[in-house]
Amino acid sequence: MNKKTFFFFLVSALCGSGVCGAALFPPNAFSDSARGTTSASFLKSPASARLAALGSGGGALRASDAFFCNPAGVSYIQPGSSTLLLGYESLLEGAGRTAFAGLKGVANGVLGIGALYRYETGLEEYDSRGDSAGGFAAYDAALIGSYGTRFGWGDAGLAFKYIRSKLYDRSAGTAALDLGVLIKDRENRDVEFAVFARNFGLPMKLGSISAPLPFELGGALSLRYAKQFVLFLDGRAPADHAPYLIMSGEYDFRFARSSALFLRSGLNFKNYDDLGMMGSFSAGFGVKLGDIGLDYAFVPYGDLGVTHRFTLGWSFNPAPAATLDQQLIASPPAKKM
Repeated sequence: MNKKTFFFFLVSALCGSGVCGAALFPPNAFSDSARGTTSASFLKSPASARLAALGSGGGALRASDAFFCNPAGVSYIQPGSSTLLLGYESLLEGAGRTAFAGLKGVANGVLGIGALYRYETGLEEYDSRGDSAGGFAAYDAALIGSYGTRFGWGDAGLAFKYIRSKLYDRSAGTAALDLGVLIKDRENRDVEFAVFARNFGLPMKLGSISAPLPFELGGALSLRYAKQFVLFLDGRAPADHAPYLIMSGEYDFRFARSSALFLRSGLNFKNYDDLGMMGSFSAGFGVKLGDIGLDYAFVPYGDLGVTHRFTLGWSFNPAPAATLDQQLIASPPAKKM
């Protein structure tokens, strides 16, 4: 896929959203009145411990984790290089989510393939007398394919998702699209901007009930405040909630040419009114040892409980090892069109 073809698909998808948007969004979209009206809720938060520690922010991040949030952020991967991510999340009420992503740098961009799987445990069926009739299965899954590339003005990416959900004896499937761009400030190389849209697709019908997907628009800013400290500011507008802000930061302690310890924290104001400050706060850390990285996130939900998230990553690069600065910033000079 050349860059002109990629740009055509990007513009066509964005223009098409205005034609069929009325059927794809819930009533009173982008307000608190639309809470609980969307399906496939497992797609709302990115499946990355690094992003979870940043309050689900970091939309302007150039990293392999961007595969689950803004597909433009993976375009830094050079031809011949590959990255593999494996993730696990222990969620509330006996639920869990696993994630996989594989990214490969090719001549004209970066190809990606991945999957998400969310499961529920301890679900019980009851008969008309209130007696237990045994357990039943419920799960959500998504298969994802992505492509990202570099332009003279920045990076762009798109991802296609096939989504499948099952509850008891009913199942449903649909498709969705993620789009994103990431632009570096030409006057200040420490600043980057991002705009992206997630989960744009057809409603999912489970049995007789049809509900739109959890569409979300996002804008993000990344500022390298100091050599080892990056600040992130994200604005999100989900279809089933009022717009909100995310503020987060990441600090790294470097102890070798390509190794470091990362400390991360974020404030996501989406849940502030319902759960207070402890429902908005998240934190975590990461360890990078050469080509291997491990990230952990601690995400509390007030009185509802705490979730724990882990991501393990490997980078495979036949070229000589890059310095830590090159791996963290991941922004070689853009190619001219």
